[in-house]
Amino acid sequence: MNYELIGVTLLFLAVPLYLLCIYKVKLLPRTIRAILKMLIYLSVTGLCVNMVFAYNHWAVTSVWVVMMMALGAFLTVVKGRLTQRRFFLPTLAGVVVAVAVVGGLSMLALKSLAVPFDIRCIVPVVGILTGTLIETNGRALSTYYMGLAHHNQLYYYMLGNGATHGQALEHFAHRALERAALPCITNMALQVVGITPLLLWGMLLAGSDVLTAVCVQILMLAAMFCTSVLSVVITLLVARRFAFDAYLRLKQDNK
Repeated sequence: MNYELIGVTLLFLAVPLYLLCIYKVKLLPRTIRAILKMLIYLSVTGLCVNMVFAYNHWAVTSVWVVMMMALGAFLTVVKGRLTQRRFFLPTLAGVVVAVAVVGGLSMLALKSLAVPFDIRCIVPVVGILTGTLIETNGRALSTYYMGLAHHNQLYYYMLGNGATHGQALEHFAHRALERAALPCITNMALQVVGITPLLLWGMLLAGSDVLTAVCVQILMLAAMFCTSVLSVVITLLVARRFAFDAYLRLKQDNK
């Protein structure tokens, strides 16, 4: 165990807590809760990943990947303030297809750094892509279904004037895709000048050469962008079977 690392980490946490106390900023309880949550979540994740790496078996790795995707779908529905009973499966379908396709291609592109579909490649790639979807897609789904619930006159007006179901939903799908894409676009546009490229710096700390680190950072940003948009589209297409009744009316228990 690296006691120097632990000591410096505790120092970094103690300094802002001390300053918050000195200046009587009313964020101390919230900060302590955030630190405790961070420690618990990362500790549990670290223990689980360590077990997966220790076994290094395809069955254990597959179970871990499925669990990550299922948790990502669950948290996405929670962020979108939708019902798990109706939207968990469509969201899970979007997560699984998008992460499998984009993640698989990403791992093939990373074959110069690691063996494709090896545990040390699968776990980080799936974790990064799945984690990206939770916040962006949660907001996108919320925008889509809240828009339908509160502005359904436009939807019914389009249907009443001869539009197909898909055409009537285009406006709401357009807004949902905007909501999913904008965070990724902002993230790409502000790299270095507004948002620190953590993956780039982390790879350099791990001993990677600069060009490789830059290429991997760009690859993963593009992969996160692609995964977010693709997952939303798939989720919305699958969810049509669950969110509307036989008369194409939005069901009232979607939120």
